[in-house]
Amino acid sequence: MLYSRVTFTALVLIVYLGGSFGAFPPSIKICSRNDPELSRCFVESINDLKPRLATGKISDDFQIPPMEPLALSNVNMDRGAEFKATFSELLVSGASQFRIDNLKANLETLVFDFNLFLPKLSFKGKYNLNIKLLLLNIAGTGDLKGVFENSHARVKVLWEKYIKNGKEYLRIKKLLVRIQIENGQFDMKDLFRKDPVLSQVGNQFINENSRLFLDELTPGLERSLAETFKAMANEIMQRATFDESFPA
Repeated sequence: MLYSRVTFTALVLIVYLGGSFGAFPPSIKICSRNDPELSRCFVESINDLKPRLATGKISDDFQIPPMEPLALSNVNMDRGAEFKATFSELLVSGASQFRIDNLKANLETLVFDFNLFLPKLSFKGKYNLNIKLLLLNIAGTGDLKGVFENSHARVKVLWEKYIKNGKEYLRIKKLLVRIQIENGQFDMKDLFRKDPVLSQVGNQFINENSRLFLDELTPGLERSLAETFKAMANEIMQRATFDESFPA
């Protein structure tokens, strides 16, 4: 689930892969649109930024939300009366340890495509859960924590150009995210309305059947994260024109 915190990472990467460096600090490596190895240049720029992304301090005059810890808004899961959950006040650690692979950037079609890998994500927050998983009805409200290991995401970004004040800018037209969580463990306090024995049984059952739980959760996460990150990236991209983002 919170693996999609991965995708905040994806978003920050999208912003920087978009090249909005032109109007930003000189500490950020700018990639020329004519670079024959443009994708490699983008990856190097991102790797150089990793320590700054963790704290959010890109320079004295330019800051973004920090990745460590990464704060996320509500994530909802809803598949009828028998499968509802809300996860809120989420804080995720480990997002800055991402690795970006297989980046393909095409400035003619304005399509960027890349993979993200995160070795470990730890998370905590609040949950409100009412689900039927196999033959067991599980319900509760309380504190949540857990860990995801070896998480992968495939991200595809479709940009479009637009004119503002006579100048050409970029914005995201569509952002697609596909998530694969390899291993995950959950610890939800107060399942079964504060009955400690049943709460332990419920957590054990969820973790033993985590694949079923995650499969139900993933589509909503992908949708929510794509919408959130698209809005964030477009707001940041307004700072630089296309020519500033991708100088000749």
